[in-house]
Amino acid sequence: MLGLISWFSADLTLMYYYYGLGIEEQKLVSLTDGFWFAGYVFLALHLFTVLRSIRSTIKLSIVVLVSFVTVLFVIYNVFSLLSSEFLIDVDFAAFVVTITYPILDLMLIIPSAIILVSLRRDYEHSIPWLLSSLSLLVNAIADDGYVNDFVNGNSHDLWIWDLFYVTDFIIMAGALLWYNKFHISNEIRKVRINQ
Repeated sequence: MLGLISWFSADLTLMYYYYGLGIEEQKLVSLTDGFWFAGYVFLALHLFTVLRSIRSTIKLSIVVLVSFVTVLFVIYNVFSLLSSEFLIDVDFAAFVVTITYPILDLMLIIPSAIILVSLRRDYEHSIPWLLSSLSLLVNAIADDGYVNDFVNGNSHDLWIWDLFYVTDFIIMAGALLWYNKFHISNEIRKVRINQ
């Protein structure tokens, strides 16, 4: 919940920058980045907690395969950033923040994919994990496309990636609704019945 609240705060801050202050995309580090990073930390902590609770069902081969594919994705993104002219135009802090986003995506994609594969036979739990993993994948694609267009100066195409972010939030809302309906509601009923 804290991760989603942080990401929502980042979006509200961006909205204020766009509409309140009239600031378009900027190459400087801002408060928005802090909210995004906090969200990544909280979401990653949640995913690692879930991984710990299901560690007996996790296969090492799945961990290796998912990690390998995701690391290749991140390496590709980092090298594409390093080969762009973005390094010339920004200060070091802005470059570090920009390159951190694909790395933080790695921190979310690997555990969510492992959880998804490990829980695929558990119907009640597999649907919300399918949706949340899909949400994180859409977010990673949006981050990749957004950062590439941003560093290459294609600011007129950034609205396309905003649609991916909106889709990400809609899918995540579906995952949370499913989880609430079938997991939390059942737990509340069990507690009431036992009392």
